[in-house]
Amino acid sequence: MTGNVAVGVNGSAESFAAVRWAAREAALRAVPLRILHVREWPVPPERLEHVAAWGSTREGPVPPERSRQYGELLQQAAGVAEEAEPGLAVVAEELAGEGRAHRALLAELETPGSVDLLVMGSQGLDSFTGFLIGTTSLPVAAASKRPVVLVRSGETDSGAQGGHTAAETGRLVLGIDPRGDEDHEAVLEFGFAEAARRNSRLQILHAWTLPAMYAYAETADPGIGEELAGQVSQTLSSIVEPWQKRFPDVPVQAKAVVGAPGAELVYASPGADLLVVGRRDRPLPVGPRLGHVAHAVIHHAKCPVAVIPHT
Repeated sequence: MTGNVAVGVNGSAESFAAVRWAAREAALRAVPLRILHVREWPVPPERLEHVAAWGSTREGPVPPERSRQYGELLQQAAGVAEEAEPGLAVVAEELAGEGRAHRALLAELETPGSVDLLVMGSQGLDSFTGFLIGTTSLPVAAASKRPVVLVRSGETDSGAQGGHTAAETGRLVLGIDPRGDEDHEAVLEFGFAEAARRNSRLQILHAWTLPAMYAYAETADPGIGEELAGQVSQTLSSIVEPWQKRFPDVPVQAKAVVGAPGAELVYASPGADLLVVGRRDRPLPVGPRLGHVAHAVIHHAKCPVAVIPHT
């Protein structure tokens, strides 16, 4: 699985971190990198800070067709990508967007053969208020038909991402719930393929808790909990085994642990090259949304997060 790689930029530090991550990903896949910027007009209030940073005109933000700021932004983003991966083919493009940028990006993702993986900057949680900042990355990750990787500022500066030698193996973390009715094929395929590209080991986690109905029974017979744990581990192994045979060179550690799924994945994220989670791609009355596990890791994980849509 190769596929086209694109990255969205808006002038923030997080978007430039995303450019560096996307450049290395494109190099690993041996494909060009598309850098996308959406020309939003009128400018949303939360974007005024980034737009103002690209010019000192006293008249304030001006329509895209009258400004050179966006062209300069794309040039700088292309320079960041070429510095991260010298020799990488880079194409910088503007997309016209009426209102919110996420709509233009989602429309681009719907174009066949256009983008197979979209990388975006994410500010995570604001340390003061505790609320998520930014209005583009989450709506895209919640509704995209393609995998989306969210990167925060500083996550690519340490050089953790990239290829590894046999003596310098990286680590990818992947979370699944084998007890549900979800189709895990897309999530597992993405995780194994990414680990193979990087010569990295794959850590597969399933976090679970004892159902409430078993609480009193376990007090009387602790063996019930052990029996359920064995069943969960066996189910996880049966799901992972075919993929281990398909990717025999990828070292795999599949483990079922007792705990909250989001928290356990966040605990496993420090030092990882990437954390991979799934998102149910299904119509809902209130529109697309991310599950609580995906929300938790996007907010708190200490590494880039890949959100993979699946049925």
